[in-house]
Amino acid sequence: MDNWNSQSGDIEWVDQVYQLLLEIARSSLSDIPRIPENITQKSLPLIQKLQSIPPRPQGHAFKSDSFSVNDLEWVAQVRQLLEELTGESLSERPKMPENLASRALSLADKAQSIKETIEDYTPESPTDEDESSLQSPDALLNLLHQSLKTHRAKSYKPDAPEWQQVLSLLDVVQSIYQQIQN
Repeated sequence: MDNWNSQSGDIEWVDQVYQLLLEIARSSLSDIPRIPENITQKSLPLIQKLQSIPPRPQGHAFKSDSFSVNDLEWVAQVRQLLEELTGESLSERPKMPENLASRALSLADKAQSIKETIEDYTPESPTDEDESSLQSPDALLNLLHQSLKTHRAKSYKPDAPEWQQVLSLLDVVQSIYQQIQN
């Protein structure tokens, strides 16, 4: 599920969010409205995934090859709702957030449509035109190098030896690729 470029990872994660949102809606619509039990344990892994969604071009939240779903707003709303519920459940006097059922149902409905969009996507085989528009491996390696440097700078452990190992290995790969090309 950490691979956000994986259709099955996206589907599985969106389905987990969908199921939790339905549980939240059911609990808030019951005879005695309440925050679902164990909401903190259920929502924390999902919140972590929501926070780890990398920014993508044009605001796309889910992407697999040429497929994408433009739903960063939905991601932000789900994260806000789950964080709000988690905070309330941990407070001394938990209270139900306003419009909880309608918010959860609305977000669950959107989750269902996202899931269906991802499931309906069938990747096309690349045509000759598509292959000619691909970037060169050298350009992609340079992009990867820059991206790793950026992620290293944002990391909570930028001085970790693993970062230097990854960058060194990438330098070796670039060097070998240059030797192959010459």
